[in-house]
Amino acid sequence: MSVLAIMAVLLLGSQATNPDEGARTGSRLDPQTRAIGNADTSKSDLTMYRFIECAVARRGGRVRQLVDTRSEAEFQSAYRALDDVQRCSLDAYVAENASTVMFTADRGTIRGYVAEIYLKQDKPRLAMLAPQTLQNVYLRDWYPMTGRAQAVDEMAVCVGDINPQGIVALIGTEIGSKDQKAAIKALLPAVGLCLSKAVRLTTNSLGLRTALAEALYHRTFDAPPPPTTVVAP
Repeated sequence: MSVLAIMAVLLLGSQATNPDEGARTGSRLDPQTRAIGNADTSKSDLTMYRFIECAVARRGGRVRQLVDTRSEAEFQSAYRALDDVQRCSLDAYVAENASTVMFTADRGTIRGYVAEIYLKQDKPRLAMLAPQTLQNVYLRDWYPMTGRAQAVDEMAVCVGDINPQGIVALIGTEIGSKDQKAAIKALLPAVGLCLSKAVRLTTNSLGLRTALAEALYHRTFDAPPPPTTVVAP
């Protein structure tokens, strides 16, 4: 699984560096420019979500390509839109004396965050999503782009078909909250129905949330997939 890192420079007035000195590396001797980790690591997932949310607001079209594209080259180009988003102040979510915050996330998480943000922007369309009949096969052309096991994406697509409003309820909760836990618990029967018999799900809550969000995104915004023909053995 590839790991992607994002570094956001916080716009904190007291942490500005002298432009004549150029970029400086922090040290114990110069604490004002020392990089300080997120003050509350239990909220790091939510903090990164807020950063992606800001990036979408500032560079929406390019960031959306992270989840829309079926091309690796286009994905990498879209990912660079996150590299220098320097006008996203995160001082409400990290230590107030931090000048730099580093996030690390896998591709599936980033795609899921972007998907969730765009889903929340179209609540009328989400309200119209109705359950569909359970299918034997769920094939989609975007699976190779996610970095997840295909069985996880297939399960997520299935859940998005048979219980879309359950996913809507999930993404309406705060990341890492008790409400998220309750929403996931309510989805477990659908997850069980949608998992292949030979597959055991080992992902964590965030991994499940982001996989489900991406699956619902594609159901909501992509053209309907062609009918799947299953050839009898």
